[in-house]
Amino acid sequence: MELDRVTIGLVCTRGVGPERGGRVNNEDNYLVCRGNELRYRSGENEVVEYTPTYGVLLAVADGMGGHEDGDLASTAAVRALSRLFRKGAPRDPELELHRFMLDAHKRLYRKVAELGPVKMGTTLTCCWVVGGRAYWCHVGDSRLYLWRDGQIKRITRDHTRAEFAHRDGRSIDPENAGYLTQNFVYGSRGFGDDQNIRIDAGTDTGSFELKARDRIILCSDGLSGPVEDHRIAEVVRETPEPQSAATSLMERSLASGSDDNVTVIVARVDKPAAQQRFARVQFEGTDGYDLFGAEDHQHPGAGDAWDNVRPQGLLPPPRDTDPGL
Repeated sequence: MELDRVTIGLVCTRGVGPERGGRVNNEDNYLVCRGNELRYRSGENEVVEYTPTYGVLLAVADGMGGHEDGDLASTAAVRALSRLFRKGAPRDPELELHRFMLDAHKRLYRKVAELGPVKMGTTLTCCWVVGGRAYWCHVGDSRLYLWRDGQIKRITRDHTRAEFAHRDGRSIDPENAGYLTQNFVYGSRGFGDDQNIRIDAGTDTGSFELKARDRIILCSDGLSGPVEDHRIAEVVRETPEPQSAATSLMERSLASGSDDNVTVIVARVDKPAAQQRFARVQFEGTDGYDLFGAEDHQHPGAGDAWDNVRPQGLLPPPRDTDPGL
């Protein structure tokens, strides 16, 4: 089966550091899966695992600095997501991402709650490139962009109080409008049940067709906070190589005053695969995905993601959530 050809650039950095008013630790993380390789950060090291996989799966997770062990939460989130990628060819990528994220959140929340009040959380924005399309799912305020022919389109919506008030037709105090209202693992505030997260199908999930020379950009708010979208587009236009573009975007964020961790993934579509048709299936639940990996279960009582992580039917092609480019 034909695979999409994609070139990927990646930067994940603590940022300016505490000496210049920045973060002590890097609480961001990432997941890059393609070929038979998956990569993510654990502490100060990059973990590389080799396993049969399918397509290209990218994710950014921003552990929340206002919560305890944000780096632990972001690492657990990307490790959990990597288990979905190990399942091989998806039958319905958008649906599987959506249901997996909801179910994985519940399981991780329960595991953390066994140790006491849940005070850690992370954003999680992911994009699965398979069969000439990009399928995505999102929670929090990290972002997914599509750059095409010099123009940039923000695909995701930040999960602020104002965003959900707008969706539900509610008024909101302007002073509180910009606050992030939910995170993966941590849950939500203001929906009546702190344990749950809200991911609206078609709004917080979607897909779009890929074209040659497209750029898929995922980033934490260490970039999207201080650097406006059109400035991100400028850097990508001026820097055709993905690794150089990711580095330049990080440098632009620091020059613009970012005091946060900065994570950027730039993926250039060199040759999209032929469009595929996927069967819509009933979700199986995360029990079938071995969320935490066989290595975790080698240790007594280690049936969760925390023990080995330390802080520091055929249907037409899926609907297009038209990026408007």
